[in-house]
Amino acid sequence: MLISKFKSIFMLLIDFASPRRCEVCGVYLGESERQHEFICEECFNKFPLPIPSELVLERIDKYYHGEKLIANAYSLFPASEKSDIMDLIYSLKYRGFSRIGKELGFELGKLIKNNSDKNYDYIVPVPIHHARLRERGFNQSELISNGIAKALNIPTGFKIIKRARYTQTQTQLSARERKKNVEDVFVPKNVQINLSGKNILLVDDVFTTGSTLYHCAKCLKEMGASQIETATLVFVGA
Repeated sequence: MLISKFKSIFMLLIDFASPRRCEVCGVYLGESERQHEFICEECFNKFPLPIPSELVLERIDKYYHGEKLIANAYSLFPASEKSDIMDLIYSLKYRGFSRIGKELGFELGKLIKNNSDKNYDYIVPVPIHHARLRERGFNQSELISNGIAKALNIPTGFKIIKRARYTQTQTQLSARERKKNVEDVFVPKNVQINLSGKNILLVDDVFTTGSTLYHCAKCLKEMGASQIETATLVFVGA
């Protein structure tokens, strides 16, 4: 009871200093605990339903014919480049609203749990270069991974792969340029890591052409991973 009272007082103080508003419509959210700390339920319920995994896999196959590195793929929301959902991703990546990543990651984890009985050994977030990590202060894919891990109750794998060189952001690149930009970028964090027989869930924020996920999966396969599935918050251009 005492802890609950202190928690309520703490929430009131936070709300007084920085009133919580919906990141989409701007409505005041109040000081009480909510399912989502960054968005009102009305806006959240207006978001589109997840698309079938088959459509995500088709997008990968469109750009990468041949070896099937990714066995299955989940994406929480389909969206256009200019949409409320993409504005949320922008707030996560560039305004430092980490709560968005954790909470939407938890929603993504629930989607996976409800549609799969796969037992993953590790959740692996797509890594960012250490220079970009200094610029941004966090890796948004790690935040999303933490939310998924909470929903699925399995460990994350932050030290399995790394980005070997600083690359241009993929946002303004064509499909061909995206493929070239991330080619051979991902390498083992530790050459002694052996993923033989392990099932991996690979996590990123946005799926556009699948280039980043494909090359991460390629690295994980070379490290011995048995099966790789992917999870993203947004599938662009559904």
